[in-house]
Amino acid sequence: MDHRKKVIVVEDELSFAKVIKMRLESHGYSVEIVSDAYQGTQSIFKNQYDLIILDLMMPAGGGFSLLDRIRKNPNKSAIPVIVVTGKNLDETDRLTAENNEVKAVFQKPYNTEKFMNVVQALAPA
Repeated sequence: MDHRKKVIVVEDELSFAKVIKMRLESHGYSVEIVSDAYQGTQSIFKNQYDLIILDLMMPAGGGFSLLDRIRKNPNKSAIPVIVVTGKNLDETDRLTAENNEVKAVFQKPYNTEKFMNVVQALAPA
C-alpha cells in the first residue's frame, strides 16, 4: 500500500504542472495533475489528498471558484492549499486567498526552495 502523501496539482499549463509533479515526486510525494477547475472539483471530491496546489487562472471556473467549493465542504475544507499563479494579485485577490485560508501564494516564476519548504511544512513526506 502506498503511504506517500498525496498532492493534487490543478494547473492548466501542462509543462509547468509536470515540473511541479517531478519536483514533488523526487521528494517522495504521490502527485496527480488535472488541468481545469471542473476536473479539480471532481478529483478532490472523489479522492483523498494531503495538499492541493492550485492555479488561479484556468478553464472551467478558475481557482477561486474551486477553492470556494473546497472550503464549503466539511469533508474537504481542512485540506491545505498553496496557490501558484502567473496572475498579478491585487488586494481583493489577496484578501480572497486569506479568507479562504490559503497557506501560501507563489507567483510564477517562483523560488523552488521556498516552495518546497512550504510543501514539506504542510504535508511532510
